[in-house]
Amino acid sequence: MLHTSSEKTYTDLLIQYQPKLIKTEEEYQRALCVVEGMMSGELTEAETMLFDLLVFLIETYEAQHYPMGESTLVATMESLMHEFDVQPATLVEIFGSLELVREIINGERGVSKAQAKSLAKFFNDLNPGLSLTSKDFGK
Repeated sequence: MLHTSSEKTYTDLLIQYQPKLIKTEEEYQRALCVVEGMMSGELTEAETMLFDLLVFLIETYEAQHYPMGESTLVATMESLMHEFDVQPATLVEIFGSLELVREIINGERGVSKAQAKSLAKFFNDLNPGLSLTSKDFGK
């Protein structure tokens, strides 16, 4: 990328923003504001490098201060069904009966590896931007 005189180098950006490990909520909020501001436009190569560093620092802070537990089959199913307005009857094709669908949605029963693969394919077909696998459904 050809740099013009108005573009800052990575070193200039490091000096300006002075990124470091995030240790306080205030530092976390400040980093979020910078990243959100950077998301509104096209970034230069140097800005992209800074953006990636800040995102890494934010994710590190979040992992320590806002840990997320493992997702459950029920939570995953509930979320995806809500997001894509999928009714239980629509999943009968995968599970064989509405009763089985309801048992799975209620957490009374798990899914087989083949069913998990079918669920991933079903939801990926609804939105090509998804990249779900059977592991997202516990298998």
